[in-house]
Amino acid sequence: MIDVDYRTLVTDLEEGTFRQRLEEELVTGFQAIRDSGERLPTASHYASQIAEIISRGAPVPLAPGTAFDLYQEILLACEQARATVLGEE
Repeated sequence: MIDVDYRTLVTDLEEGTFRQRLEEELVTGFQAIRDSGERLPTASHYASQIAEIISRGAPVPLAPGTAFDLYQEILLACEQARATVLGEE
């Protein structure tokens, strides 16, 4: 799972670096799931699980706006990684 630096999370979300790093990790993970013969989870299902894990790991509760932006970036990363593994554009 992606290593989250909570001190720079807002900046990483704004710059897109968080999404890019997560997407790279998800492509590898999704490919392993697909190679094992399992069906890939929906992007929204996986995104909500990842967002929950990251939110729980935060040293202080995330601001509502940051939590929203975090979920949106995770969802985009999941959608793109899933499309990459499935060969969709």
